[in-house]
Amino acid sequence: MAIVSGQLQDSAIKGKPRDLMSIIFDVSPTDTPFLSMCGKSKAIQTLHEWQTDTLATPAVNSTPEGADVTTFSESTTTELSNKTQILSKAVSVSGTAQAVKQEGVSRQYNYQLAQRTKELKKDVELALISNQVTRSDNGSDGRLMRGLPTWMLAANSDVAGTIGSDSAACVAGTSREATQALFTGVLTKIYESGGEPDRIMCAPDIRVALSSVLRGTANNRMENADSKRATGVIDVYVSDFGALKIIPNRVQAYEVYSKTCAFIIDPDYWKVAYLRGFQEQPLARTGDSMKGQVLVECTLEARNPASSGMVADLKV
Repeated sequence: MAIVSGQLQDSAIKGKPRDLMSIIFDVSPTDTPFLSMCGKSKAIQTLHEWQTDTLATPAVNSTPEGADVTTFSESTTTELSNKTQILSKAVSVSGTAQAVKQEGVSRQYNYQLAQRTKELKKDVELALISNQVTRSDNGSDGRLMRGLPTWMLAANSDVAGTIGSDSAACVAGTSREATQALFTGVLTKIYESGGEPDRIMCAPDIRVALSSVLRGTANNRMENADSKRATGVIDVYVSDFGALKIIPNRVQAYEVYSKTCAFIIDPDYWKVAYLRGFQEQPLARTGDSMKGQVLVECTLEARNPASSGMVADLKV
C-alpha cells in the first residue's frame, strides 16, 4: 500500500503518555516458607530463654496389689536460649522524587518502604536458616541469632561433616547424592525420639533431586497435594511414618551450608520470638528528603530440637 505524502503518523507524535501498566509487577520472589510455618512467640529480653522437657522411655511397669509406694518419678526441664537479632532496611526519598508522578506509584516514599519490607522478610528468613551461632553486639557488628542448622541433633540427622552446636557452626563434609535410604534413616531416628515431622524443606536444586529419589514404591510415593498453600507446598512424600510436604525454599539457596540440606521439620516446635515486630520508624529530616526505616528484632525458638532433623551435604 502506498504511503500518503504528508500524512501524520504515530511515530512522529511527541509527548504521548507512555503505555505503562498502573501496577508495577514485583518479580522478586517474596515467599518465606520457614518464617511462615513457624508460630509466633514473645521475647522480653535480648537473651530469649525458654524451657523444654522430655518424657522417660517406656519401661516394664507392674505394681503389686496393695503395695506401698516407695519409688517416685520426677521430670527436670532443660533451659535453652537464643539471642535476638536486629534486622533493618532504610530509605531516603528526595522531596522532588516524592512529588513527581510515576505510573504505578502513588507515593514514592511509601512504595520504597513497602519494597524494603518485602526484602526484610527475606533477610529474616535467611537469618533463621543460616548456619550461625549466637554473637553479642560488639559495637561494630550486631547480635546474631542461632540458626536452624545448629539446632539439629546428631542423633536425628545424617551429615557427612560435623554437626553444629550452641557454640560451633556445622562443618560441611564431602557432598553426596540424595538417596531414599538417607531420608528413611533420619525419619526413623526422629520417630524414635518422639517427633512427628510433616515438612521437608530444601533449596530448589535439592527439591529437583528429591522428585526422582522419593518415589516409585508402594510404601513411598509422590502424590499431588490437594491444594497449594502459602508456604509453597507442591508435593507430598508418603513415608513409613506419615506424609511430609516437600517445600522448596528459594532463600535457602543463598546460604552456603543450608543449600545442601533437607530439613525434616515438625513446625509445631519452632517459633519466631519477637522482641520488636515488623515496624516503620520515621527518621529525622535532614535537607529536602524523607527518611525512614523498617525494622524487626527477633530470634529462633527451638521448643524441642529432637522433633526435627536434617540430611546434609547433599550435592547441588
